[in-house]
Amino acid sequence: MRVGIAQVDGKWPNLALAKLSWYYQGAGFDVELFQPILSESYDVVFASKVFLDTPDNPYLPALTQRGGAGYSNDILLPEAIEHMPADWSLWPWWKKDMGFTTRGCVRRCRFCSVPAREGKLHVVASLPEISTGRSDFVLLDGNICGAPMEHFRQVFSDAKRLGIRLDPSQGIDARLLTDEQAHLIIDAPHVPRLHTAFDHPRDERFVKRAIALLREAGMNIDHDLLVFVLVGWDTTPEEDLVRVELIRDWGANPFVMPYDRSDRYQRDFARWANSPPIWRTTSWQEYGRRQRVPAPDGQLSL
Repeated sequence: MRVGIAQVDGKWPNLALAKLSWYYQGAGFDVELFQPILSESYDVVFASKVFLDTPDNPYLPALTQRGGAGYSNDILLPEAIEHMPADWSLWPWWKKDMGFTTRGCVRRCRFCSVPAREGKLHVVASLPEISTGRSDFVLLDGNICGAPMEHFRQVFSDAKRLGIRLDPSQGIDARLLTDEQAHLIIDAPHVPRLHTAFDHPRDERFVKRAIALLREAGMNIDHDLLVFVLVGWDTTPEEDLVRVELIRDWGANPFVMPYDRSDRYQRDFARWANSPPIWRTTSWQEYGRRQRVPAPDGQLSL
């Protein structure tokens, strides 16, 4: 039988499709990237997309099975396939591993779709189960710090034992980070720069504490930690600036993330805050005056 794999959007390999490829190749099927000219020759086509606003592939045949957040939050992989590694042979340029050991999150941030799509945080696999042996592993868990502590310990001890360099790509939750977790993260092989988030002023004490814990565990904060700063959601420009300045005072590096990239204030504030040559020589007040950046309320941001 012949299986077509259709990745509709995304720059990285689609993990769900890569797992389906692993499963069907293991079952003896011929699996290949979908080719429209051969659409009538497939016994089944699996299509996946990540973003709702991505147009569907118009050449997909009627027998196509669609999944992914870009189609629906209700179509999930079978549990058995969640425990499988991914087949990267269809994406020969991809040199890393990636996957989930947990799904869901302990939080319900209004700007995030993970709780609606994946529910409460739950363990779905161990690191050895989903690793193909590559040295770099992009850990996609939505909130690894919210995982049961036994599972957290196992993930990072497995990484250390197997020599796998982890990239907790969704970040370290500063509100949950413990001293033990900080030491486990730093002790295991990991990417050169990790990140956490300072999404709201009310999280100030947690972010400050998390930075201190990581520093005490041995992290070079100035070089190895990036602190994401969401702007344009439910904070004022004044609060945005305070968060950026606090992060720098704590010895870390902020990285501003606009919620709406079409908004000029958000876009220009990010350009200023994320460019050391600019902010080291020009204050935001002066930069705003030069650019005449409008604040969200229509007033000039000074």
